[in-house]
Amino acid sequence: MRTLITGASSGIGLALAHAYAARGHDLVLVARREEQLRSLAAELERSGIDAKAVPLDVGDTDAVVSTLRALDREAPIDLVIANAGVGVPEGVTDLTSWEAIGPAFHTNFCGAAATLTALVGAMVARGSGHLVGIGSLSSFGALPLSAAYCSPKAGLGMLLECLELDLLDTGVAVTRVNLGFVRTPMLARSTHPMPQLLEPEDAAERLAVRLATRPAEITLPEPLGTATRMAASLPRPLRHLLARAGRKFR
Repeated sequence: MRTLITGASSGIGLALAHAYAARGHDLVLVARREEQLRSLAAELERSGIDAKAVPLDVGDTDAVVSTLRALDREAPIDLVIANAGVGVPEGVTDLTSWEAIGPAFHTNFCGAAATLTALVGAMVARGSGHLVGIGSLSSFGALPLSAAYCSPKAGLGMLLECLELDLLDTGVAVTRVNLGFVRTPMLARSTHPMPQLLEPEDAAERLAVRLATRPAEITLPEPLGTATRMAASLPRPLRHLLARAGRKFR
């Protein structure tokens, strides 16, 4: 089994790399930070895992598509996990500005879309494959000062559901992952409450177990996911009232 993981140099991606290495997968590890990525690949190679480091910014979508296709021609990739993501750039204070929103949109949606769709044709031709997008519970509804994160994650969720419909009966599975709060570098600057916070290793292990069954959707943690879905189903005025009330805790 050959598995490609983007954003593999830290956080959830790093934890997923270790989780799949423990399962004996050959790994293709993609991230911007070359030094950390090559260190991880070398560590896994020493433990007997075939791990290939591919320094790449998923925001460079043309490079993503051409690189993934070249890697697949070398050896077929069975599982693609589009995990790479960014928050608002450090130093940007106007969270409704293009400077805040633009980089997150391009990486979290366009980069993920390029990653997920690059190998669709090859997978369909083989009659097998699994596409996984790491999304967020924040995609279920609007939150104050969070357009840069909620919006591309909502778009990613729609893309994954469309791909699921398009790839029915092809042998290619599509999984939408909705995660709550996970202790990653992206959350290091966050000051708002983070209920049911998951450690990346715990989240990765639970994902690896459940992804083995190729489900259409995974939500972690389940209690927070249920509460978030219920809140998202409320009438718009009530949703906005609750969201504004929660804003004061930021």
